[in-house]
Amino acid sequence: MRQHRILGSGPAGRKARRGAAALLAASALALGGCGGGRRSFRRAPVILISIDTLRADHLPVYGYGQVKTPAIDALRRDSVLYENAYSHVPLTLPSHTTMMTGMLPPQNAVRDNVGYVLGPGHTTLAADLKGDGYATGGAISAVVLTATTGINQGFDFFDDGVEAKTETASLAQVQRSGFDTEKIAEQWISQHEKSPFFFFLHLYEPHTPYQPIPPFDAEYRDRPYDGEIATVDQIVGKFTEYLRREGLYDRALVVFVSDHGEGLGEHGELEHGVLLYRETLHVPMMIKLPGKNGAGQSVASPVGLEDLFPTVAGIVGAPAPANLAGRAVPLSAAEARSFPVRDIYSETLYPRYHFGWSDLAALTNDRYEYIHAPKDEIYDIVADPSQKQDLSSSLPPPFRRMRNALLAMDRPRQAPGHGDPEQVKKLAALGYLGSAAPPEDAANLPNPIERVGELTNLHKAIRLYAEKSYEEAIPLLRELLRKEPGMTDAWTQLSNTYHKLGRTEESLEALKQADRWKPGDPVTLASMANEYFDLGDFAQAKLFAQRSIAVSGPAEAHEVLAAVLMHDKDLDGAEKEAREALERGHMGHVKPEILLAQVRKARGDLAGALAQLDKVETELENREDRQVSNLHYLKGDLLARLGRNAEAEQEFRQEIKYFAGNPGGWSSLAFLLASEGRSAEARATLLEMVRKSPTPRCFRAASETFKILGDPAAAAFWKQRADAAVRAAGAPPA
Repeated sequence: MRQHRILGSGPAGRKARRGAAALLAASALALGGCGGGRRSFRRAPVILISIDTLRADHLPVYGYGQVKTPAIDALRRDSVLYENAYSHVPLTLPSHTTMMTGMLPPQNAVRDNVGYVLGPGHTTLAADLKGDGYATGGAISAVVLTATTGINQGFDFFDDGVEAKTETASLAQVQRSGFDTEKIAEQWISQHEKSPFFFFLHLYEPHTPYQPIPPFDAEYRDRPYDGEIATVDQIVGKFTEYLRREGLYDRALVVFVSDHGEGLGEHGELEHGVLLYRETLHVPMMIKLPGKNGAGQSVASPVGLEDLFPTVAGIVGAPAPANLAGRAVPLSAAEARSFPVRDIYSETLYPRYHFGWSDLAALTNDRYEYIHAPKDEIYDIVADPSQKQDLSSSLPPPFRRMRNALLAMDRPRQAPGHGDPEQVKKLAALGYLGSAAPPEDAANLPNPIERVGELTNLHKAIRLYAEKSYEEAIPLLRELLRKEPGMTDAWTQLSNTYHKLGRTEESLEALKQADRWKPGDPVTLASMANEYFDLGDFAQAKLFAQRSIAVSGPAEAHEVLAAVLMHDKDLDGAEKEAREALERGHMGHVKPEILLAQVRKARGDLAGALAQLDKVETELENREDRQVSNLHYLKGDLLARLGRNAEAEQEFRQEIKYFAGNPGGWSSLAFLLASEGRSAEARATLLEMVRKSPTPRCFRAASETFKILGDPAAAAFWKQRADAAVRAAGAPPA
């Protein structure tokens, strides 16, 4: 479990910046009780519960009748419920960033789940409360909110120890049970409950993959999303019961919210991120005030997640920055009557940077939602809450007003890696900014609503990949990319599939296409570094790893850089990068530990390296996928150097059993067999390698190994095969 403690205080000059806001907040909060005005609950405990991917209209408190949520129902009875609360972006990281900063995505420059980091120039809710004397803690349930994104700014304690069950788990799959996260919340709060504290509890259960716990898996067999809601309700019940038991519930300010909803097939979107209809934007929001003030109240006025920061700060008397985009929300129906109705802004750049389609923006008020797209839409969400009838053709007055209002907004489009000026400087130093714009202007990009059906084939290809049906996935992806050449996620998936087949050159070509459409994506850059490394182009591997790291790239970028430095015999540098990868990776991410074992081996500490690998195997015992490339290969190499040949042979055979495309295991086995006078077996081993994995990489390894074994004719033959295969793969793969 990794826990990040941020010990520094808030930005310099906080008091000066807050002075005017403090006076305004004090006067506003002195207006009386919650029935018609506001009352300050000075330094009350603050708890923010965020349920990822929870649609408002799938909760009984919003009128849904097909799932039971007794804990959330009980919380609602003690809370003010906001009937029309909206997310500003249907993605986890940018939505939570908006919650924490009180700034819209164009202002805080976090626009997607990857490629963006919250810069240090924004005061977060945690930092604001910390500056007011609060202890601040948080625990998250998905790797997309890891501390490396900057979302942890202002937290004394931030637990992001999320473990992947398999080495190939997607970003959405790297999560932990909310029950485990809730236990962490209890432990931390128990240590800080006597002082003012703020705790952020993030639960991920309604997010895909939908896997409800018993008995909800059976009860909601045909509606697993609802089963996950029932599951998370149980977690919320456990947590609120703890708060009651400790005497905290009644005196705490508890905010219950979701970051965005889920498509569930409506308007053609199964999940979220692509479209901007109510199913992904309308979120639950409840505020339980201390002493149950306002209990049972409802507020119909539209509010946004940007409003959470100023609302919380106002309730507990913490003077917030004056430049927040959000504003304090009404705390009663009576107060809402004098609350000016406004347009709530939402956006998604996800279709642009993942699929090559147009980005979208929207404004929503108490009656209409306007969607700015290649073909604009407007809906009367009161008369038509399911948004089946687009009214734009009649050009009603709200259409013109809302369109003009949205077009007048300052909405800079920060590309991945370009939200933070420091990242831009680093990329420029690495010679990367020349290609930092997609090849087509947004005006010419397809309308997502007209193309969303194509995602069915992408999901099918991803499923085939998970089933290890790589050869079946490739033609499906090639056909999809023929129709949708800007679909960067499909290029990335094609690269992953080629990589699994050992077709490194083709994998790299697919990544170059992804980088063309979505330049600066750190995951793509890290993958390119890895492919260059496999091709033996260590200079390019180092360059692309550094480019990925410049945009706060993933642990994999540090892994590749560590491997390059190992090749260059810079053992101190390799160890530093491997440890950085270990820190940045999720729990259970063991490749950095394998690299550290290589460093020990290079320093002559064979026993220490072997012990390190034994530790890795122990860590893998509880994982669904216990096999990691190079683990058995390196262990075999160490055993062979220690003269334990029989054990070494067994390890090499384990490597080639699970990773036939990794030539290291095959070549090492051939060398071991030859050293024991088993030359025929050594030759057969190399021929078996190229039969099972007929790739340029394995052809090249066969050539080099035959050369060392004293067979120049075979070495020349396989070098020719390698060169021919590289030439054949020279053209783009689709």
